[in-house]
Amino acid sequence: MSATARPKSSLLPIAARTAGALAGVLALTAGTYVLRNTTYARLDRARAERVGFTLRTTMINGHGIRFAEGPDVGPALVLLPGQVSDLWNYARVMLDLSRDFHVYVVDIPGHGGSEHDPELYSGAVLGELFADFIAGVVGEQAIVSGHSSGGLIAAWLAASRPEVVAALVLEDPPFFSSVLPAAEKTANHVDLATTAHAYLAQHSPDSGPPGQPGPPAADPSAADQPAADPSEADPRAADFVAFYAEHTPMLDIFGDLGPRMRAQALAQRAADPARPVRWALMPPVLYEYFRGMGDYDPRFGQAFFDGSFHDHFDHALTLAAISTPTLLIHCNWFRDEDGVLMAAMSGEDAEQARDLIPDVRFERVDSGHSFHFEHPRRYARLLRGFAADTVGEVDLLD
Repeated sequence: MSATARPKSSLLPIAARTAGALAGVLALTAGTYVLRNTTYARLDRARAERVGFTLRTTMINGHGIRFAEGPDVGPALVLLPGQVSDLWNYARVMLDLSRDFHVYVVDIPGHGGSEHDPELYSGAVLGELFADFIAGVVGEQAIVSGHSSGGLIAAWLAASRPEVVAALVLEDPPFFSSVLPAAEKTANHVDLATTAHAYLAQHSPDSGPPGQPGPPAADPSAADQPAADPSEADPRAADFVAFYAEHTPMLDIFGDLGPRMRAQALAQRAADPARPVRWALMPPVLYEYFRGMGDYDPRFGQAFFDGSFHDHFDHALTLAAISTPTLLIHCNWFRDEDGVLMAAMSGEDAEQARDLIPDVRFERVDSGHSFHFEHPRRYARLLRGFAADTVGEVDLLD
């Protein structure tokens, strides 16, 4: 599907939640609402830094990894963010979790301050990388909690390197749904993966000098033209955030307001590309998506578009091989009128995952996809209770 061939019912999850949240504006003054939405990230990060979280970088297997480490007050807890999110996506739960755990939050390669290298963008490679991170940096078994694609990485890690994992938390990971061909009927594929592919195709080695546009996006046949090798495209040749804002079907949910939002986003990127895209009445969940996208490598999205993220990574075999206690969290889901899954997992996907994991606790939560961000206290309470029930002594790693 072309990035510009938007389905009639592209009610993408973030936009759908955003549209519902707009009703809440009526209960707040516009000034208070806008102030909260435009300052939440800075305030959340400041709170985390006040309790002792510091940014560090390390080399794991020759690759640069950025992470934040909190005070050493309990068992190690490693947090793996989802796609497009950097480590500060967990900022609003860092303070709460730091009371009971020694928290490490990482930037997945292709995100934030970690290395951007498409050779790393597969679940198996990243799982091995972060197993070595736990062994080399954390130095003891860790509770590992992964959100979305971070949950896929966490599952591979726990199944293949159980010696470094004390317990596992899988927060709404896209088991089964993210594997082709099923992935083609998911919001992530219709939106982010397809848009990343179209962007890279326009800036592939065959599309002309860096910085010059490829075929006009309005021509569906041109937008569908694959790059000679999209993994070799230079994502810095132009502004992916601007390209995404112009072509994402997410904004179609806002009807007549959508074109104005696109124009505002493009104007903001032209004026100050270092700043996240902002719209006055959009809630933090939408701001957060665009905030993380500023340091996101679209070649990570390409790995989901072409399926290479799942090379040597069979979901069913992986889940069945997990031997550690596991908490599986499933968030709200639905399919639109075109049958596109507007979530990470359907009910059937979640049940299949639940049945395959040998030692599992299952929690169905009333939340959008980013449970830890939208309901930080509930997330922290679930994780804390699960850890109290399952984690005793942990092993120090040589």
